[in-house]
Amino acid sequence: MLTVKDSQVGVATILECSGRLDVVTGPILDAKIPDGGVVVLDMAELNYVSSAGLRSILQALKKLQLKGGSLRLSSLQPDVQRLLDLSGFLSLVKSFPDKDSAAKA
Repeated sequence: MLTVKDSQVGVATILECSGRLDVVTGPILDAKIPDGGVVVLDMAELNYVSSAGLRSILQALKKLQLKGGSLRLSSLQPDVQRLLDLSGFLSLVKSFPDKDSAAKA
């Protein structure tokens, strides 16, 4: 199961993700990504990401970049951070220790 709560910090949209991001739950995240602007995926409570979840993150990045926006990650759990690092995602998108610093960057 995945829950995504959204809020605003300045111009940034914060999407607080909790649970699992996989083939079943990816569409939940996909539906929450706006058409542009700055989006922070707060992953403090996200404990699992599958390859389909990686695809959802990549699609969000591409969607935002096409409209001049950006995607930022925050509060990565150790296992999720390891996966994102090994898959090369951390070379594509910036990671921050918390959602506030990501929103203000």
